[in-house]
Parts: sequence; structure tokens; C-alpha cells
Amino acid sequence: MTTDAPSPLYRRNRKAFRKYAERVWAQLEPFEKTVSTLVFEDGAAANIDLGETHLYPEAAGPWTGRQIDSYFEEPDRLGFSGPGHCNLSPVSVEVLSDIKDYVLEKRRWKMSPYPVTDVGYTFIFGIGLGYHVPELLRRKLARHIILIEPVPEFVIQSMHVIDWGRIFRQADKLGVHLHFIVGHDPVRTIEIVEVLIRGCGTTFIDGSYAYVHYYSWALKEARTLLNEKIKVFYLSSGFFEDEILMMRNTYGNLRRFSFNLVTRRARRERDLPVFVIGSGPSLDRALPVIEKWRDRAIIFSCGTSLGILLKNGIRPHLHVENENTLPLVKNLEGFRDEYGLEGIRLVASSTLRPEASRLFDKRWFYYRAPLSSSTLLSGGTEPLPYAEPLVANAASAVSTYLGFTDIYLFGVDCGRHFEGEHHSKDAIYYDDSFDIDPNDRPDAGFERVVPGSFGGQVLTTWSMDLSRRMFKALMGGCGIVLTNCSDGARIDGALPKVPAAVRLDVPIGRQEDVLSQIERDLPFYEAGDMLAGIDLHQDAEACDRFMEGFNKLIDSAKAEIESFWDFDQRLETFWHDEFADCKGVLKIIGGTLASTVRLGAFVGTRIKYGRSRKRFFDFFLETYRDSCLWMARETKVMLEEMSEGREEISEVGDVAKKKAA
Repeated sequence: MTTDAPSPLYRRNRKAFRKYAERVWAQLEPFEKTVSTLVFEDGAAANIDLGETHLYPEAAGPWTGRQIDSYFEEPDRLGFSGPGHCNLSPVSVEVLSDIKDYVLEKRRWKMSPYPVTDVGYTFIFGIGLGYHVPELLRRKLARHIILIEPVPEFVIQSMHVIDWGRIFRQADKLGVHLHFIVGHDPVRTIEIVEVLIRGCGTTFIDGSYAYVHYYSWALKEARTLLNEKIKVFYLSSGFFEDEILMMRNTYGNLRRFSFNLVTRRARRERDLPVFVIGSGPSLDRALPVIEKWRDRAIIFSCGTSLGILLKNGIRPHLHVENENTLPLVKNLEGFRDEYGLEGIRLVASSTLRPEASRLFDKRWFYYRAPLSSSTLLSGGTEPLPYAEPLVANAASAVSTYLGFTDIYLFGVDCGRHFEGEHHSKDAIYYDDSFDIDPNDRPDAGFERVVPGSFGGQVLTTWSMDLSRRMFKALMGGCGIVLTNCSDGARIDGALPKVPAAVRLDVPIGRQEDVLSQIERDLPFYEAGDMLAGIDLHQDAEACDRFMEGFNKLIDSAKAEIESFWDFDQRLETFWHDEFADCKGVLKIIGGTLASTVRLGAFVGTRIKYGRSRKRFFDFFLETYRDSCLWMARETKVMLEEMSEGREEISEVGDVAKKKAA
């Protein structure tokens, strides 16, 4: 059956999509003339004829009914056995300790392995003829239903079978939001899911339902990828303790050192190629090529690749750092003592520890989004996009905004081969003096399988996978092409090339002239100059406004509501209403502010009975209030001292001192 003679139901559904889901209809309309045909039995649509086979093993109506009954005997749910996904940090760990003590007092409480209320999402993998959609909606399993259908014309066929207009209206009545992802491959499907979840909220993914309607490779793969991506969805935008550290580091760098500032302002195009050097295992085979062409390219070392290059007699022109850890300082001090760092310009996030910044004669700083320091201590400078999550991303983004368009990646593997190492053989990770936390090993987390740059498959981690996606975004956003000479995970859009095939047809010895010209073009600040133009006094005073408003928020929540979902909505409204005046304190404590609600919801939504849930909810709000007000007070102390221009800033944000007090 095709739409040459559409039924009255189909015509009503077409109007319904145009009214309630216009963008979805724009995707569906080109498929109105279907290749597949409907199969009828006893006057009812029973199947979709795909040519050589049918979609369903038998009549779709009764088959779907049995599928639903079977599903709810043991539903497929996305759940966590512990609160580790809640981005625990010292502040939220203290809240968790209070929660444990409180719950232990209530040993009679009945707890469910999955949330019994406030579930965020139902993922429906496959629409087919759609007989399951009204029933899953009727049960109101979650606040958001994400309908995934890789074959657009199946949705067209369903419009001859079920009443989508009624489904849209029923969803509105129930307060359920419908989202369609139609016609995409599994990887792109889950990327869209990630965007949806970040837009709709990550607090209530725990306990979400996954319903796979019919078998196809695309749906099976998407379902598998969803499980792999779930940890990424829960990544916090930043911990309070990290934000305090990054504010302190940025303040220290701006106060103590002269520097040039890398900004987003368009630069003249540079005609020299750039080598961005990571520490991946493929770097070992590329070192002779880098050595061969080093007089014709600008060489960026990234993080630990600095030591590898220096050990092999290659001195980079620029060294890039994104991290703010003490081991990084120790590494750089070791490289300085053994090889010297003279003539190497530091290119770093403003949040780098000042102890590391002092090791270099020249410093080029940049700001990263979405950090509090990039909002409060940037003097209005826009942060660089695409400069994360890994240092090779930062080097490539910086190169682009300096005007370089011919960028080669070496040792930027974004993964490793199944039987291969995780880093170059000369990486410091293999040094006997390097202390590796067994729970944070460089080779930990290689659980994701992705296409290789030169074919086959490689293993990667969530951060390396995000890194290669950020490279793709950089190319799309800035209109450049990267040449990937690394033998690791494929970076979509980059041109793969074996190192031996690299040919550079540019004059030798021009690097210092080009870098000196760039340095003259970049804004320059003497130590303290940028801070002189930044007034943090109002941000410090706004902490009092935040605390007053937050107290009112908690008081009204205890009196008027009893669910974490409703509180999360109120917290979001509070954030938007207060952000203009309280952006300083909200940017600093916001990550922990949000993730701690997730922690409370993890426990509270598993309590089976309503009265017990309400008692826990009220208890949580009080311990949550205590923690958030303490963070605000600590933030105020720091901002006040910075606004006064103090040389040394107090050690604020120490939970151990809070407990002692």
C-alpha cells in the first residue's frame, strides 16, 4: 500500500504531525511514497512487506500485545547499583555520608532496585506499525519518550494504522514530551540522544526504560551504544572543588606573570604547516618523519609528548597544557632539569598551576569554556571553543585561532589497538618513578570499539571518543581539514595519511619569524594588568543574594512539594532567574549544586512508599541546604579576597575544615 490514496486516518495524522511535530514531518514527507507495502488480515494492518520478507513474524497487533506483556515481566531498565555515577566530590561525599546515616536509622524502609517514581526517559527502539506506542504512553513510564526509528517510511506506514493525533494530545494531557529520532545510523542516533538528554536534564536518566520493538542491526547497535554512553551523559559540568582550584590558578597566573592572550579574533592565515604531537603509541613510528620535516613546520608538543620529543632530540616550538594537576608540575620540572625548557613557549589554559607556568620564559594563555574562571577572570575575552577534552584538542584549536590551516596530527591516536600499548614507549607513564594510581591507569577504560583510521577497529575510552568528536566539530566549525597521521581511532572528516607519505613544500627555518609575528599580534599583558580591569566585588556581594534566595527555595520546597522531579524544576527556574545577578557563585558551585540533587534522587526515588519518600525528601533538602550555603560562603571569601587584590588567597573549599568547625 502507498499513499496514492491516503486514508482518512492518514490525512488526520499528516495534519497532526504538521501541528505537533513539524520538524519531524519535514523529515518524513519525502518518504510518503513508500517502497514497502502494508499487509492486511481481517481488515486490520498486520505487517509490512519488505519485499523478500515481512517486518513482523506474525500479525503485528496480537504479536505486539504479547511483546508488551512479556516486556513488563522483566523490563529492560538503565539502572545503577550505587551512587558512583553522581559525580561524587568531597562536598557531595559528605552529603552521601549523612544520607547513609539517615537511611540506616530507617531500616524498615522498603527500597526498590530501580526508581519507583520520577523516571526521566523511555527509549523506544523501533516504531514499525506503532501498536505499542499508545500502550507505553498510557503507562506513563517516564516524563520523556524518545522514539527511535531508523527507517523513515515505517513511520509513514504507522500513520495508516494508529492515531498519532490522539497520541500527541494524550502526551500533552499526561505531561509527557515526545521526541522523534528518525532515519539515522546508530552512532548519530545516540549523539542526538545525548543532545536531547543534556537539553532535557540528566538528573533522572537512572531507571529509564528501553523497549526494543523489532529486531534490526541498527536498533541493536543503538541500544548497545546507549549503555556505553550512559556514563558520558552523567558527566558533571564541574565540581565545586575544581572550580575553586581553577579560579585560584587563573588568579595566580594573571597576577604573577606577563603573558600573551590567545583569543577568538580572526588572524591572518599562516602558510606554515603545524605538527600537533600527542603521546599515542603510533608516535614511535612517526618520530623519524617529524625529525625529517621539523625545520619546515611549527611543532606543538601536547602534555606528556614534550618529554618524548626532548628524549628523541626534537625540540618543540610550543608546548600545550590543559590540566591543573600537581603530577603535571612534577613532570615539567623533570623535563626542565634534564633537557631545559629554554626557547619553548608555553601555550596553556589560564587554569594551569602557576608552579608550572613559572618554568617557561614566555607564556600564551587561553580561556576554556565553560569554566567559572573563563566567566569571572577573563576580562570579557571569549573562551576558545573545541579546546577540550584532551590537550591535543587544545593544540589544534589554538593552531586554528592563530591562523594555521594546515594541521597534521601525530600520535593523536584517540585509542589503541587490541593488542597494543596505550602510549608511546617513551611516555612517562612507563617510567619507574611515575606513580600510577591503579584505579586511574592510562590504559583503564578502553571499553569502546570504534573504526580505525586505516581500517579495522580499535579500542577507545569515553574521553578519547569525545576527543575525536571534538576534532570533527573543530573542522566543521572552523572550515579546516586535519591530516591525521596517527594510527588509532578514525577521526571523521580528517584525511588519514601514513607518516611516510608526508611531503612539505615550504622553505626551511621560518618558524621563529612566524611565531614572533604571532606574538606581536596577540594582546600582551604585564603581570596584574588584566586583573586591574576586573571587579569581583559585586560577585562577592551576590553570594548573599544567592543564599537568601536559596533559603527561600528550600523552605518553599519543603512546604509545597514532595518529589525530586518537582524540586529539580524549581531549581532550574531559580538558576535562570538568579543567573544574571549571581552568575559568579552559580558558575563556581553549579556543578556540585546539580549533581548533589542527582545523589538525593538516586536514593529518594527508590523508596517504595510515599510517606517515607517525603520524610527522606525533607531530610535531604536540609543537608543539601547546609552544603550549598557553605559553598556559597566559601566562594564569597575567595571572591572578596580576589577583589582586594591579595597576593595570597585563603585555602577555601576544604570540607575537612568544615567538619572540624
